[in-house]
Amino acid sequence: MPIKKDFIYVGIILLLIFLAVFYLQKNQQKLKSQEVPVYAWEITEVAGNLEVPWDMALSPNKDIFITERPGRLKLLTKDGQVKIVATLPQVASVGESGLTGLALHPNFSQNSYLYLYYSYREGGELFNRVSRFTFRNDSLSDEQIILDKLPGGNIHNGGRLRFGPDNKLWVLTGDGGHADLAQNMQSLGGKVLRINDNGSDPEIYSLGHRNPQGLDFHPLTKESVVTEHGQAAYDEINLIKQGGNYGWPIVKKCFSDDPQYTSPILCSGEQTWAPSGAAFLGNSLFFAGLRGQLLERVEIINGQVTARETIIKDTYGRLRGVLADQKEGVLYVSTSNLDGRGNPKPGDDKILKIRPVQSATKKPLN
Repeated sequence: MPIKKDFIYVGIILLLIFLAVFYLQKNQQKLKSQEVPVYAWEITEVAGNLEVPWDMALSPNKDIFITERPGRLKLLTKDGQVKIVATLPQVASVGESGLTGLALHPNFSQNSYLYLYYSYREGGELFNRVSRFTFRNDSLSDEQIILDKLPGGNIHNGGRLRFGPDNKLWVLTGDGGHADLAQNMQSLGGKVLRINDNGSDPEIYSLGHRNPQGLDFHPLTKESVVTEHGQAAYDEINLIKQGGNYGWPIVKKCFSDDPQYTSPILCSGEQTWAPSGAAFLGNSLFFAGLRGQLLERVEIINGQVTARETIIKDTYGRLRGVLADQKEGVLYVSTSNLDGRGNPKPGDDKILKIRPVQSATKKPLN
């Protein structure tokens, strides 16, 4: 009898082992299937002959505002025409500095407020500022400086502007080439800032940033995600927490064992993306790469990267700005081949329209 019981126990153990192996293999297949592209992508050129288009904003009537780094604000109309709205003579375009970030007020239809981030020179030094303008009759007027004397330089100016789900204006600043500023709470350099729409109550939301350039908010969870340039690779996708310290310049390769520093949800490792603009469609963050010459889709669920897909690689050169039209489910991406680091081709720089094309054999984009 004891021998028979032993056989039963052994049989049960073997059955459990078989079920465990089957379960792991099945789930491993599920994880692998997440890496398969779920869409084909249709790419068309909707504008060309621009000069370093840095940021874009979609107006309520579907026109697209575009900043050009040398200091011009342009408008791409829904019928495909490009026209100059304004040239800002106060802009200092040196190295990476110039006219960069752009945002429309959440109540733009009523107040016509448009916000710009730009570099300027004063006393032989470069600074950055955020100004609010009024857009009426296809022109800008009534500049109101709402955030001034942000650290600037030939490199690392940050520059992205976005209104968050809280209706506050979020501002990305770089360290201006002075790494120590990122950990200095007396400086606004190397930070994620949050201010009211009139510039009041400026807040350092997070610190320890080198050169953050992309910013958007998860449409479901409202989490803020920032793309950031690392030093000699080690680029980052960061989930931004209020009061978080993201390590620069103490942490130089994404991760640290010190719990006071927040690690990225995705790191490029020894590859270089030079990530710039970023925008969400559903659970997926799309970010552009300058040196990486790529457009990447990263699915983010519960604060973790669950899938990745490269949509563009080495086809259009350096990619910088990303704009999502949530209602239409399409993206607009700008090239940056005239910024002094690219290899320009006829028609550069361009705005690309990217549309996911559903296939009967593929799943919808989350």
